[in-house]
Amino acid sequence: MSDPVLRCFPFGGVGEFGKNMMVYAIDDNAVIVDCGMGFPEPGQHGVDIVVPDIAALDELGLNIHALILTHGHEDHIGAVPILLPRLKLPVYGTEVTLALVKAKLSETKYRGDLRVLPEDGTSVPIGPFQVEGVPVTHSIMDAVSVAIHTALGVIIHTGDFKLDPAPIDGRFTAINRFSQLGDKGVVLLASDSTNATRAGSGPSERVVGPAISQAVARCSGKVVVTTFASNMFRIQQIVDAAVANGRRVSVAGRSLERNIGIAQELNRLNIPAGTLVNIKQSQGVPDKELLIIATGSQGESRAALGRIAHGQFTGVKLEQGDLVIFSSSNIPGNERVIAGIYNHIYRRGARILHAGQASVHVSGHAQAHELKMMIQLTRPKYFYPVHGEFRNLTEHRDLAVATGVPFERTVMAENGLSVEADGKGVRTGPGFHAGAIFVDGDSRDEIDGYVLRDRRFMAEDGMISATVLLSRHEGTLLSAPELEARGVLHEGVSKEVLADATHDLANFLKNMDRELLADVDATKEEVRLFLRRWCKRRLGRRPMVLPVVVAI
Repeated sequence: MSDPVLRCFPFGGVGEFGKNMMVYAIDDNAVIVDCGMGFPEPGQHGVDIVVPDIAALDELGLNIHALILTHGHEDHIGAVPILLPRLKLPVYGTEVTLALVKAKLSETKYRGDLRVLPEDGTSVPIGPFQVEGVPVTHSIMDAVSVAIHTALGVIIHTGDFKLDPAPIDGRFTAINRFSQLGDKGVVLLASDSTNATRAGSGPSERVVGPAISQAVARCSGKVVVTTFASNMFRIQQIVDAAVANGRRVSVAGRSLERNIGIAQELNRLNIPAGTLVNIKQSQGVPDKELLIIATGSQGESRAALGRIAHGQFTGVKLEQGDLVIFSSSNIPGNERVIAGIYNHIYRRGARILHAGQASVHVSGHAQAHELKMMIQLTRPKYFYPVHGEFRNLTEHRDLAVATGVPFERTVMAENGLSVEADGKGVRTGPGFHAGAIFVDGDSRDEIDGYVLRDRRFMAEDGMISATVLLSRHEGTLLSAPELEARGVLHEGVSKEVLADATHDLANFLKNMDRELLADVDATKEEVRLFLRRWCKRRLGRRPMVLPVVVAI
């Protein structure tokens, strides 16, 4: 009988940020770790999220026993509602992670088989493997690394982690357990490379609270804080800062409301009675006594902060003396959009405070010193850097070599390139298809299902291009919009319907706020949403809309 072979199949998250999904197999038995989503790139019009294309799973001939989740961030669980009905696997995760997944699945008709993953050093049998969760600190509650005990040794998939010396909830990274696993024999360490380019160790999450509290104390008007909706440690510190400064708290954004509700149900969030006030009633609270927590830290135009910045959020108006705190980092690629939101906030007279000015945000990912410590604790036979772009993977491999891992025992393999390891060594294996599926499933369009944006999408619903010419300085239309349809209408009715759509779109744009209309990116999004809704209402279809806005 031949020796067993470990194979790894990265379907997402290796060579990129987001849509993390890895398959680990010993011979033909396998498990999947994480099932995340990513965001579309510029030019992918009409696409809300991107998920891994798992078509190749059918060709790999694997007996997959379960989906195991490291934590509840969208780039690790966001694709679960879309892909789980096809995978039909039991899902393992920790308490908060499963609660977030359950909330996502409640929006679909698929219930899911959700099972608790132990994090106390014990393991659960999954197929021929024994699997445990090893507690780690991160910018979300209940994050774990996944330890898969196999015939070849232990596979450790770190997931996102850091070595926080003073975590908010007192739940430390289980350094001793990682060392014990190293003693037992780690055949492969697949480790988070996000911050491999940053030297030293990252600061504790605990430093954020005092910085936010100090900023709130100095503000004479209302305070708006935007952060990632899943970071309940950050939410707790923001609430504490508000209470310490005699302010009540309103929440703007459905994802925030949902996650806060989940954390409260699990008794993982402490909000004193009388602190929360519904955002619709917040106008009755004096500005100096109000703090609003809002979604939209990445500049999303339809999120709460985007609407507040554009003066379109009912009941909330930014004014002179107000403060907007960005308690978040910029996801690579979003810098220009976030800068645009900054400009709109400043136009309202408010000030901005971000992580470049004060310690109002810290990263949840390990930096170079922490990454080297993980390698030293686990002493892996083979090392595989994951989670990050190629530059991050390369820097992480160099850290491993500097820590004592022989270069020939490291491997670099991005999405679509398998990894093989056995007693003879580690190497790249055959390639496989690991593309992406574009999904239009954002609640802002009130879509009653998920529409896959591949070739089938174009064949079924077609495309409309819309060209809008406007004056940048005056914020007005210079001429009627021009619409052109492909694959949407029969030729006999196309001209009449397009004329009606052109007329209605022109009226819609004429009634838009001039400042918003002068913002090219914001106007593109408004045109896209208007035409898709118009076509759904008039034609019962949602074609792809390609807006072209030219500002003169």
